[in-house]
Amino acid sequence: MKSKKSFFKSGLIKQDIRQHGWIGIIYFLFLLFAVPLELMQMASRDYIIFSDYKNYLYINTELQVLILFSIPVATGLLLFRYLQNEASVDMIHSLPIRRITLYISHIISGLLLLLIPIFLTSIVTFFVTRSIPEFQSILSLTEILSWTGLIILLTIMMYLFTVAVGMLTGMSSAQAILTYIFLFLPIGMATMVSYNLSFLLFGFSPIAIEENLVYLSPFLRFIDTWTTTNPFSSLELVIYMIITVCLFFVGMGLYKARKLESATDVIAFHFLKPVFKYGVTFCSMIVGGTYFSATSTLNWNWIIFGYISGAIIGYVAAEMILQKTWRIFHYRIFTGFICYSILFAFILISIKTDIIQFENKLPRMDQISEVYYGKKYEMQELLSKDEDIFSDSKLYIQDVRNLHEAIIDQQQHIESLTYNEKYQEKVVISYRLNSGKSFTREYSLPVDLMKDKLKSVMEAESYKKNLPQYTLLREDILSIKFIPNGPVTKQVLITDPEEIKQLRNVIENQLLKQTLDDLTDQTSPWGYIEFSYQKADKNQQSFEGISVDWKKSYHEISKWLEEHGYLDDARVNSDDLVNAEVTKITSKKNRNEEVYSLVEIFKSGEQYFTITDKDVLTKALERFTEYPEEQTYLIKFRLKDGNEWYGSFSDEQVPDEIRNLFK
Repeated sequence: MKSKKSFFKSGLIKQDIRQHGWIGIIYFLFLLFAVPLELMQMASRDYIIFSDYKNYLYINTELQVLILFSIPVATGLLLFRYLQNEASVDMIHSLPIRRITLYISHIISGLLLLLIPIFLTSIVTFFVTRSIPEFQSILSLTEILSWTGLIILLTIMMYLFTVAVGMLTGMSSAQAILTYIFLFLPIGMATMVSYNLSFLLFGFSPIAIEENLVYLSPFLRFIDTWTTTNPFSSLELVIYMIITVCLFFVGMGLYKARKLESATDVIAFHFLKPVFKYGVTFCSMIVGGTYFSATSTLNWNWIIFGYISGAIIGYVAAEMILQKTWRIFHYRIFTGFICYSILFAFILISIKTDIIQFENKLPRMDQISEVYYGKKYEMQELLSKDEDIFSDSKLYIQDVRNLHEAIIDQQQHIESLTYNEKYQEKVVISYRLNSGKSFTREYSLPVDLMKDKLKSVMEAESYKKNLPQYTLLREDILSIKFIPNGPVTKQVLITDPEEIKQLRNVIENQLLKQTLDDLTDQTSPWGYIEFSYQKADKNQQSFEGISVDWKKSYHEISKWLEEHGYLDDARVNSDDLVNAEVTKITSKKNRNEEVYSLVEIFKSGEQYFTITDKDVLTKALERFTEYPEEQTYLIKFRLKDGNEWYGSFSDEQVPDEIRNLFK
């Protein structure tokens, strides 16, 4: 006997295909343009490294992203658009068809419109790939099956996500906007909240959040697979499958519970309206605080103003959207805002007064197994390469902990410093505890204030071996180039394997001998040392070049270059100069605080002297800096090729011969 119940209606599906079949055609054409046609274009180019495209995700990635996160969304909007119109929603639901049947029928229609183009594109792409010899060995059948499966999964997920969001609202425009807002909301909220906590809590580090941000949005994760060659893991794919299935049932449940009269309402469910209102208020408040914290360099009066103004704007905007009118200004409306303000003020005060003692927490020595001290971005770079950056040296752990304890003791003084005061190091202290947990803090440290404690940490071998200059030496170096700092064209390229081996050892020893003063020296370098090495997973013709500063304190490197006859071509020396002209800025009125060009500052001097003595010129080259901030003595080098090179000296660095000229 035929069942009286049916989970879908073929008539509805046929009607959807007739009405919206153009979506499938457009999707198919876009996919053809993005992948197989791009493969054919690349094959016709004269210069192309085929091995760079060993995954179909690398083919026209930007267009794939645009298509993948627009067409499925448009499909969800159009197929369920009848829910957002009062006349059509009443007419459709007057038919003798259950809501579940309507829902499943439209879902099937959308899947047919989206999946058939993917399968057809996959077949076409397979034959196109087989017709291009250079791609045959790179883009295998496994690769195209993987690409097809991933595109299908993400397409279905985006489609069902749009449908589920559509059940929450009664307006198609709101559905589209909310779909993309929800897609990026986790990333935006995590970023904004972590940024605000970084200046509300002394030592708070957003590293753990930043490392996982990309996983909070399939949009960014898809891009990440291309930019970092970090493919989707099996766990991610399983999670996406579970989310997709959940979205199907969530959409179905919301469809059944949705009231027909909610069409044209911004929020279809009454219980979600407060969530929307206060959610918008909170997001707007966080944006306001973030904006004024960045533009006013952490001035607390402006930050509080940003929080208040942002919250008011968000609250008023949310009320206008919900009520669909601007006439909302009566005292009862703001009762909720007052309650919200009181609650947030309590939370803000609790965070700022550190009632949970976050800022003063410090693990005991017997709890720590390993430690890392260094800069945040260097830490993230090394971890991305699976480098072991932590040290288990008990002496080093004790030194870092002593420094950390001193930082906590000097909290008020450190927080009172502005970014313009003295030289500061942005550092991370991360402990691995015996329990397996991590304990991480991030600080901006004034080097002069913490010099005693910093010396033992930064001069330790455990610290220096994590410096980017040192980690470069672990690569298989093919050549070392010395590029002078200054307006000259000369340089030195060393390619002899034996010389590279010798120089590598000299550089390694020099880096390990650096003192705290060497590490924090702001004097301009002699030039830059560029290391070239073969890139991982690439062919023989593809190389990577990364340069590091050749500091003036690296005397052993200079000595090696001199012994091998390279020194004169590796840096600017007195033989390259005709003379130098010096001046002194005697008062602040001579310095325009808004001008950061050494050329302009040099012109504001009152007395000028010309130097031709080669010994004095050599000293000037050794001690000058190209940074103009708060320097007293300015110098202009005239080179034999006609170029001019400007620099400056602090009172401590200026050679006595130049100082004596102004007495």
